[in-house]
Amino acid sequence: MKKRKAFKYTSPGSGRADVLKETAMLDPLPALQVNVRAAKDNFSSLLEEAARGHEIIITSDGEPKAKLVPYHMKRKRFKVDWALLRSMPITAGPAAEDIIREERDGRS
Repeated sequence: MKKRKAFKYTSPGSGRADVLKETAMLDPLPALQVNVRAAKDNFSSLLEEAARGHEIIITSDGEPKAKLVPYHMKRKRFKVDWALLRSMPITAGPAAEDIIREERDGRS
């Protein structure tokens, strides 16, 4: 039998952590390809993977048929209720400097 050569991985940038992190951030993960039957059996775990940001391609007979991608919800814009703010009474309370001074004096 032939003896196999040992595989040695050399990273670009001679193993520096900052280069590896930068490379990992630039290169998106390749899409995971899953057969239809495997997708049916592992649908919950595939949904979790998609929620983490991975793309999953579902294949049938070796051809891509569908893609699971992460869903990004649009954030609702915050609206200020000016009428409510105007209806609230303005009360003069202690100044911020006084509150901070009291808290600092209480420590010692």
